[in-house]
Amino acid sequence: MDEASRRAAELEAAADKLEQTETVTVNYDTRGLTSDQVADLRKKYGWNEVKPHQVPEWFKVLKKYLSLVPMLLIVAALFSVCVVEDNMRDWFSFALLLFLNNSMVWADYIGQRSAHNAIAAVEKLGAPVCQVKRDGQWQNRQVRDLVPGDVVHLKAGVIMPADGVFVTKGTTITVDESALTGESVPIRKRPGAPLLSGSVVDRGEGEMLVTKTGNDSFYGKTLSLLARAERQGYLETVLHRTSLFITFVASCCAAFLFFWQSFNSDWKLIIPERRYLIALKHAFILIASVAPAAMPVVTTTVLSVGALIITKQNAAVSRLSAIEEAAGVVILFSDKTGTLTKNQLSLFKEESMIEPGYDEETMLLYASLCSDTQEPEPIDRTINAAADMTERAKYQILEYVPFNPVDKRTEATVVSPEGKKFITTKGAPHVIRDLVCYEDQKLREQLNELILNKAKRGLRTLGVAVKPVPDGVAGDAPRWKLVGYLSLFDPPREDTAATIQRANELGIRVIMVTGDQQAIAVETARQLHMGTNIVGPEIWKEEKETGLVQGKALAEFIETVDGFAGVFPEHKYAIVNAMMDAHKLVAMTGDGVNDAPALKRATIGIAVSGATQAARAAADIILFAPGLKTIITVMSLSRQIFKRVESYIIFRIYTSLIILGMWWGCIVILRYQFPSWTLVLMSMINDFVLMSCSRDRVASSTSPMIWSMLRVICLSTWLGFLATVSILLYVVFADPSHCVNWWPRWGLPKFTPDWPLPVSEHFMSYQTNAGVWLLMTVLIQFSFQSVRTRGLFCRYNENNQFPALVIIIPQICAVVVTIFLSIYWKIAWRPGSGPRMVGINWGQAWVTIFWGILWFFVMDATKIGFYKYAWPVITRNVVYKSIAETACQREIENNNVASKVMQNTVHFLEERERNVEKLEEKVEDAFLAAVTDAGELVKNDHGKSHIDRNEHKVSPEPGKTSTEDEVSLPRKDANSFVVSITSEEGACRTGFDEADAGTAKHRVAVDQKNREVSRSSGKTSIPLHPDVGKGCAVPSITR
Repeated sequence: MDEASRRAAELEAAADKLEQTETVTVNYDTRGLTSDQVADLRKKYGWNEVKPHQVPEWFKVLKKYLSLVPMLLIVAALFSVCVVEDNMRDWFSFALLLFLNNSMVWADYIGQRSAHNAIAAVEKLGAPVCQVKRDGQWQNRQVRDLVPGDVVHLKAGVIMPADGVFVTKGTTITVDESALTGESVPIRKRPGAPLLSGSVVDRGEGEMLVTKTGNDSFYGKTLSLLARAERQGYLETVLHRTSLFITFVASCCAAFLFFWQSFNSDWKLIIPERRYLIALKHAFILIASVAPAAMPVVTTTVLSVGALIITKQNAAVSRLSAIEEAAGVVILFSDKTGTLTKNQLSLFKEESMIEPGYDEETMLLYASLCSDTQEPEPIDRTINAAADMTERAKYQILEYVPFNPVDKRTEATVVSPEGKKFITTKGAPHVIRDLVCYEDQKLREQLNELILNKAKRGLRTLGVAVKPVPDGVAGDAPRWKLVGYLSLFDPPREDTAATIQRANELGIRVIMVTGDQQAIAVETARQLHMGTNIVGPEIWKEEKETGLVQGKALAEFIETVDGFAGVFPEHKYAIVNAMMDAHKLVAMTGDGVNDAPALKRATIGIAVSGATQAARAAADIILFAPGLKTIITVMSLSRQIFKRVESYIIFRIYTSLIILGMWWGCIVILRYQFPSWTLVLMSMINDFVLMSCSRDRVASSTSPMIWSMLRVICLSTWLGFLATVSILLYVVFADPSHCVNWWPRWGLPKFTPDWPLPVSEHFMSYQTNAGVWLLMTVLIQFSFQSVRTRGLFCRYNENNQFPALVIIIPQICAVVVTIFLSIYWKIAWRPGSGPRMVGINWGQAWVTIFWGILWFFVMDATKIGFYKYAWPVITRNVVYKSIAETACQREIENNNVASKVMQNTVHFLEERERNVEKLEEKVEDAFLAAVTDAGELVKNDHGKSHIDRNEHKVSPEPGKTSTEDEVSLPRKDANSFVVSITSEEGACRTGFDEADAGTAKHRVAVDQKNREVSRSSGKTSIPLHPDVGKGCAVPSITR
């Protein structure tokens, strides 16, 4: 019996054990309901749906207002209007902060609502449809359209659409109710057995009478398996942590500046009145200007736009966070049929093998009798097209058992036109082989050779067998008889080879996982140029017995192969689970109900075109078009989204550090006060401009992308530091209070000294404020062009595309508007409190812009140096060092555990040494008692006995060899006690085989150098148990 037959038998036994015993008798109209009856029942029971508890929209908005950043904006707005500075209240900052707060909150709310509506639309497009009999005809209807009394057709993979009763007589189905009851083994359902909504048909086919729908059903709603809780993706986690990081740094800096302005002697002169309140107001405005108010909006916008783009690629996303997770996928486990191949089978009649006594038409007839004609699969469709369907119509099909991944065959009980009853089956070649061979080893070898030869040429063989059913003995049929083997060919898709090559270019390994024969998988892989190291099902037996495959852990072994053949659904789960446990991001394709566990476990579960409802419910991405191309396109798009978000995060941290660094340097070092309302204005402009980054044109990365916040923070901090230095140098050079003869060197007039600096005799200029505002705008807006690429910002190629106009135009507008305002600003214009501002001339503006562009080129050049030189060094000396320290710490812990185990082992051995004499006495007594009993036994039977101590036997007389008359004696010195040291979940334990006791005294020796425990007993060497040294007792420790 092969693996498939054994598994099928196990599942049959388990299903029989859990068979539903409670049944009811049901009377119903087999023609189904009429349209009028449906309308009346609809009025009474409503739609077959239960809407989840809806959170009021006002509560969603309120919750967003009560989050951290909006609360900071509100507090800063209140301080700006409540604290009087220079005899005025800062209504301008108050209005800007409230406008920014309201805009971001409502944009976030609308974006999330649009995203949820998009997901709902996807679920509506993929809403399950069932076959319902109405007005005597089978119709395809949405599940929500069902009413009590409907007759629904069930088959493998269908999610039970409502509560009901199984009503098909003479057959059974097995149902997976694990989602409802936790029972992992499918339960067999006989006619009259109740069926619960939400359970999944595992095997079999039949009809169900709907009894309860909607709120009245057991599960609560029909689409429960499709109602997925949106788990937070890593992108959202990163953005949330980034927001907290920026806010924390801003709060620390603001707190320091508050105390500095409050208690520093120089600032007591600069702000003589209301110093504490003004310093507190500045602190909160600084935090509000730095806090990333647009972060949630960017998250939602980026993912929503990504979902829309993916929808245009004939795919749908059921979980938004799956979009960014796909960027890091390194391995794609792909099914063969329908994904790598066309799933358009052709029948090669000249390659068929037909047993004597049958012809080709008869074999096709038998094959079509056990094929589905209502919703045929590709194999059934091919067979039905080749068979004589007119002749088939003369036969009556009593029972049909559809294909399932466990049995791997279909079966039908048929009555011929002559009234003879027989059973016909078709299925996987090795399954049919096992049915017909029995003890005929020669036939088995012939069929094995036939199957292998066909498979090596890429042909799929389909076995056909038949057996008669004697009258009145339906359950005791004769043996199966082979009819023949059909040869089918499923050609690879035209675009698959190029798609696999594209996947390799993206750093994604495509590994074939198929239930087909190994030879077929190898031939398909050869045609697709994807490697021919395809392993068969034998590896799972080795893995089950030893836990290793070819001496390697399963995850390590998976990375060395190109595919798996002959797999079962649980093998798919084992493959995915091993890679997930190894912290690899993997994607898995599937279409059947048994693929659902693997799809759920994978980082990205992908339901291919034509997948069952159960597979769609478990998947993160649903494909509407066949083939692998859509999957690779989705992963490429996810990497583009990743790069957009990474650029935004670097830019947002960078701009925050510019504002913090400038404000800190001006207050602490230069004792220079900048108008606080300009910070709010710049922050608002930056947030609005960069909201369009979700539509930036970026190239997909050629390698999987994984978040590294260390890299992001290091780069943004360095760029922020350079920008801060450029601003502070500009203040020193441009402002007249520092007496640097800078402007005349450019042939331009100096800034006019406007207000005296209380701590010195020099005067500061209001024009400096305008110049700093223009410089910061240039540095901030231009810098995004740099951070969006790792190379030179203006070197456009396939890896660095020209930025989208939706980003360039707002940035240009922001710079142009700032230029005109910084030039034409009048001293009488005072929108907010704090120092005034006066415009500079055109020459000074161009010099300021030149200064900003110069430093922009410096930052871009150092950015290239960071990626090329600095980051590799940081990776080696920081990241790897951290990993090494962690590994070293674990090694030390293992060393300590090993030492304790060695000590315990020594103590146990010493204790056994002290008790060995007692054990010897017990063994000797047992031995003598056994000898006496054996001698008495032989003597009673033969009147005499002879003890042969060399052969350990007691016989009637010397030389007696009859096995009936001799009795074996125990070997008192045959065994010695052993020490077994094993490791379970990091905990070491010591065990002794107390049944085996040696007869010699033992001495224990501990070799600390080699970390070994040995023992000896005089001349006799008693070896340690083989497990010693494999666990944690005798580790190899290298420091």
